[in-house]
Amino acid sequence: MTGLLTWEGVLALMLGGLYGSMFGAIPGLTATLAVALFIPIAFFLDPAIALPAIIAISSVAIYAGDVGSTIAKIPGTPASAAYLEELFSLARRRGTLFGLGLSAMGSAVGGIIGTLLLIGGAAGVVTIAKQFSSFEYFWIAVLGLTAGIFASRGSPLKSLASLLLGLLFATVGVDPTLGFPRFHFDSPDLLGGLNYIVAMIGLFGFSEVLEYAYQSQSPKEPPVQTEEHGRSRLFFLQPLRLIFKRKLLVLRSSLVGVLVGFLPGAGADIGAWVSSSLQKMRQRGTNQEDGEEDVVLSGTSSNNAAVASAWIPALSLGLPGDTITAIVLGVFLMKGITPGPLLFEQQPGLIYSLYATFLIANLVLLPFYGFLTARLAARLVRIKFPILMTAISMICIVGAYTINNSLFDVWVMVAMGLIAFILRRGGFPLAQVVLGMVLGPILEQNFMVSAIKSRWEMWSFFDRPIAIALAVLTIAIIIMGVRAHRRARAL
Repeated sequence: MTGLLTWEGVLALMLGGLYGSMFGAIPGLTATLAVALFIPIAFFLDPAIALPAIIAISSVAIYAGDVGSTIAKIPGTPASAAYLEELFSLARRRGTLFGLGLSAMGSAVGGIIGTLLLIGGAAGVVTIAKQFSSFEYFWIAVLGLTAGIFASRGSPLKSLASLLLGLLFATVGVDPTLGFPRFHFDSPDLLGGLNYIVAMIGLFGFSEVLEYAYQSQSPKEPPVQTEEHGRSRLFFLQPLRLIFKRKLLVLRSSLVGVLVGFLPGAGADIGAWVSSSLQKMRQRGTNQEDGEEDVVLSGTSSNNAAVASAWIPALSLGLPGDTITAIVLGVFLMKGITPGPLLFEQQPGLIYSLYATFLIANLVLLPFYGFLTARLAARLVRIKFPILMTAISMICIVGAYTINNSLFDVWVMVAMGLIAFILRRGGFPLAQVVLGMVLGPILEQNFMVSAIKSRWEMWSFFDRPIAIALAVLTIAIIIMGVRAHRRARAL
């Protein structure tokens, strides 16, 4: 932990947090991309400095993905899309500072809970994770998709249609199991599939531009609340007071994030979707305004808890919990460090440094940079809509192009915007399209692997105890979701 207490370590944390806040706030520039671009620099740094910097980047960037949601209804990350509508409406109703303050404080508390569980339960949690096979991962994907169907306040059938459309988009490209090209229409650009970040920019960002052009007037959203006084109170005190009041919800959501996050390949995105979807189901039929804070708290506390818990399999087993920890494992190997159980014995100083960094990132860096980005967002949201929509169009084009430096992705983004425009006319939710694109590959790959292993014996999906428990939980969610929908229609 000595490297963290030096001036180089403190500087790395501060610059890492600043870098993460800038990257996460721009649609298309995700936390994963920020960490990936940092790797050439990390190669020349001591691991005790490079790894904490990566933690600061990822922790702050995950929160910063909510900035676009409050300004222009464009989620910066797939996790942000899980509670996009609630956060945007909340920011319009109670002010940008309060909305982002609730996001930042919820993320910080969730991250701290995830870190404490990382410190105290890494070995025990990994023991459970070792029992997961392709069968359990298949049911995890089914569980997330099922919860997503009932997460929308509209018709579950329309949510299902949007979800199926997202799953269809996820099949474009090469079959991950058999290597068979599908829906590529003789285009080499489609062989790599449709990037869900590009799709998300089009679905939520460019569709807003098309909607504004179609209406030829400002969107009929409530006027933004001005925040001339009490900025610190709006960002820090009021959200913390609400978090204390909803402490059981935050704890429950953080635990969901931890449980999903430590599963290799899951990460913060799926954790946020599962947690916020379950919360939406619980409050279906209640007053929408009363539940917006709960949904935002559920999603934000879950995603940062998952960020911390994703390091559990990475440190203990050498298995990436998400794409960021997959990159981190590459840093380990570059530096000659072998992750696994012996790492805790051979490099205790490095482990303690990582623990301390997570606590500092969530206790200090996230609130500090969160407040700065919230102040900036509060100014940007007052820009007149014609100017704002022009800027959004430019950001969408640049963001889509930047991901793969491909003009083809820009056309995909435009096409997704047109599809979203049509879906909105029919009252179909957009978030479920993204959910289908995120979970589709996980669902398909684990289904195919499980089916091949069992020689297409479908009863094998119900042979293992954990798989049975997840299947029962999925059925319970369906029953709860149908009952909640009927209750909502009766009100």
